Amino acid sequence: MGKSLSYSAVATMREVAARLRVCCFGALFFVFLLQGGMASAQGVDDVPLLGDAIGRVKSHIYADPLSVSGQLGSTLTASWNNTDLHHTAPFSLTAYGNFNINIYGFSIPININFLDVSATTFTFPRPTFTINTTPTWKRWTLHLGTSHMNFSNYTYNGLSFTGAGLEYRGEVVRAAAFYGRFIKSTTFRTELEHRSAIQYLADSLLGLNNVAYTTQPQYTRRAWGAMLSIGKGRSNIGFSVMRAADDTASLPEEWYNYELAAGEQGDTTLVARDSVVLGKENFCVGMQANLAIGTWLLLNANLGASVYTPDVSARALDYSSAVEGNAMLTRAKQIIDKTGLITFRTGTEVRLAGDAMLHLQLKTVSATVTYRFVQPDYTSLGANGFNQNAQTLGGNFALPMFKNKSNLSLTGYLQRDNLDARQIYTNQVATYSAMWNGVVGDNLSLSLSYNGVKQNQLDGTMHANDTTRLDQITHTLLFSPSYSIRGTYDHSISLNANFLQNSNLNKLMPGTAFDVTTISGGVGYDILFTEKHLSLNVGYDYSQSRSSANNYNSHALNAGTNYNIIESEDMRLTGNASVSVSYNKHLAAATAMSKAERMAAGYRAAFVKSAATSYNTNDVSVAARIGGSFNYKSHNATLFFSISNYSDNIIIGQHIATSVDVRLSVSYNYSFASRIIKARERGKKGKEAESAPDLH
Repeated sequence: MGKSLSYSAVATMREVAARLRVCCFGALFFVFLLQGGMASAQGVDDVPLLGDAIGRVKSHIYADPLSVSGQLGSTLTASWNNTDLHHTAPFSLTAYGNFNINIYGFSIPININFLDVSATTFTFPRPTFTINTTPTWKRWTLHLGTSHMNFSNYTYNGLSFTGAGLEYRGEVVRAAAFYGRFIKSTTFRTELEHRSAIQYLADSLLGLNNVAYTTQPQYTRRAWGAMLSIGKGRSNIGFSVMRAADDTASLPEEWYNYELAAGEQGDTTLVARDSVVLGKENFCVGMQANLAIGTWLLLNANLGASVYTPDVSARALDYSSAVEGNAMLTRAKQIIDKTGLITFRTGTEVRLAGDAMLHLQLKTVSATVTYRFVQPDYTSLGANGFNQNAQTLGGNFALPMFKNKSNLSLTGYLQRDNLDARQIYTNQVATYSAMWNGVVGDNLSLSLSYNGVKQNQLDGTMHANDTTRLDQITHTLLFSPSYSIRGTYDHSISLNANFLQNSNLNKLMPGTAFDVTTISGGVGYDILFTEKHLSLNVGYDYSQSRSSANNYNSHALNAGTNYNIIESEDMRLTGNASVSVSYNKHLAAATAMSKAERMAAGYRAAFVKSAATSYNTNDVSVAARIGGSFNYKSHNATLFFSISNYSDNIIIGQHIATSVDVRLSVSYNYSFASRIIKARERGKKGKEAESAPDLH
């Protein structure tokens, strides 16, 4: 009986479904006939839904099938320095192309970049070629190629990836995700490489290269991330996640092990190195929240958690016993084990970081209070470095004055490290500043600022020695007025006066080697001859620094000009030149330093002899630059040449050798907009015929 009832129920359901399909098709057919009748009676374009759809189709049909606009450009720089042949790249080339491809009204932007730097130093990268496109449709954006996004300060924060990503930006919901490669594998560099990067690239394509551009190899690092934010306006909450891991199979074993020569025959033996190339792994989660109350109050909070493994080859840990008896933790472990998101190994570090901000905005006053903490060794492979093992509390206050003709700003921060209480000493730094700027009349502008830095060394795992404990304060005061006159000739004159004093507050520390006073000032004058399209500027700066270890004076004179040789609607030719000369004199202290003072200040005894001794073998430095730019319609080109001669100086115990630096740079940019494939003539004629009045 039950069986017959079930069969009957199934048959009934199938019959109902069949009838529903017939009804739906019938309704659609009826709507189609109705729309057709209405279209024949009143015109297709007058039917709201059908007319809009057909209108959109027409707009794409009658559009140009293919049009391209954008820019093409390149910069070539040649450099030479006499002090170190490997100080700078002799040749560097950058080339780029930014295209906006429009296909039947749909826009597809594409960006292409090429960086080619000669490999004459270990730090320069190999030639890089990147291409990316970010087509956008309504609220959707697709990232293909080398691109970047920004999820959170503590998970994924704008690092370039080569892969694919997708973004959706709605009024209430915003979401994004990506998958790609952060870095690609590189191998040891075994000798200096004097080929240009262009030659290196050509040899690479021919398979002739066996030398890389880095001193230490690295694995390919792949990553994925996702973000979801819900909320409207300034109030929202979001979550982000990122996982990055090195591919240990992307690098041959011989490149991350020592190759040790053994025997006279030149045989080699591979010796494993524990700390040279370690595969890293990282999983981060983050939360961001914003709460706004009207337009006067905003609360923002960011929190990040990172599980970082510095060596993926380390032994995996079994923590089953640690979560046993806790249903939630046991379930979480099952999910982690199944997905493989996290593998806890020997050396794995779990760290937290976060910040909060409270902003108050009243009619004429604004104030902000911020707090941030980063636990020791917090690491996210998708974000740039953090100020580790520290917490910071600070704020800002701004007040417009005199009918918004001036503004007062106060800022202060207090930072202390050693959150885990494992450092030998605890460092505390307080920074505070005040700035006022305003306008008097129509010509005079004034700016006055003060900055202070107070540093203390406190106890940690050890008691800070009273005779060597760091306790100092730095005051900086800057005053810079400027006066301008507008008319047939535009004049402006600017002054600056700066006072800096660094004082040692630890009276038990021997000597006063840390006490330094610096006074500097300068004047600048600019004039613009509007009718002659000529501008001139000159300036002079002076600096004097005094301490028990040094007596340093500096004079600098600079001048420059800019002249529009040709200026018309389609063409512009501009030339510019500048020159600067500086004279530096470095003397020993007026009184000899004691041994304790030299040790405290870290100076070498050879640098302190007598007051009459000058340590400048050549106390004059000269730099000159000449260049020009040319614009003609969509074409733009620039050329500049510079030469600098820096003299020998001994500044704060550091020897700076005399050097001559020469640079030549040429750049070109072309902007264009063209239709590659034009719309069909008959389509255009048909469109014109539709819009023509009926003469019958």
